[in-house]
Amino acid sequence: MLKAVIFDLDGVLIDSEPLMRFAFDEVYRRIVGGDQTPIESYLEHMGESFPQIMKHLGLPVTLWEPYRRLCQENIERIEVFEGSRVLLERLSTLKLKLAILTGKDHQRTMQTLEHFDLRRYFQEVVASDQLNNPKPHPEGILYALRKLGCVPHEAVMVGDAVSDIQCAARAGVVSVAVTWGIKPERVQTLCKPDFIVHDWDSLTRTLLLLHRPALMETGAAVMTATETPLAVAAAHNRLAYQADE
Repeated sequence: MLKAVIFDLDGVLIDSEPLMRFAFDEVYRRIVGGDQTPIESYLEHMGESFPQIMKHLGLPVTLWEPYRRLCQENIERIEVFEGSRVLLERLSTLKLKLAILTGKDHQRTMQTLEHFDLRRYFQEVVASDQLNNPKPHPEGILYALRKLGCVPHEAVMVGDAVSDIQCAARAGVVSVAVTWGIKPERVQTLCKPDFIVHDWDSLTRTLLLLHRPALMETGAAVMTATETPLAVAAAHNRLAYQADE
């Protein structure tokens, strides 16, 4: 049975794309120069840490401090997705343990959660600068699960990026991809999430089903523990990842 839900932050619970576009364009022009900024390439790596993305793009890590400051100074450019609070309230009433695993640094993550009054929903918050190996490495999920007192087959990762899904697969955790985030075509074509949802109602139904699989009946037969969607998806997840290795 599902006991823990781990959420990515940007592109899942909050819409921070306008802020990212503004801050990256501004800092790139200021430090690197030129009219054309590789913003689309930058956004393709969402979910990973800023230093990782700079390495992918061959850009100087010196963009980091001014980028971070601009993001903090312009936090009002972020919006909380309309369905976020409703879902978090629902999951909280079910006594599920909730965590954040983000590519953001810890300082900006806490600022964002507190500014939008989201911190109270989460028992654990794990940011990329707390880890030796950020997403797509499984360290973050496994660390969060240890802190929550759960094991991989009791958890789900909800994300919008390829790195979120890869991280879940490597940790042996079921993944749910949402398509209202940044570059949704990538998470639907470049990785293998166990579930893909296109709206908040579908995400809610999926998580409720994984939490209470006995509610799903086929004819008169109720699914057994080894046949539950969570168990089946976890097994599929592990096999798919092993096949790709």
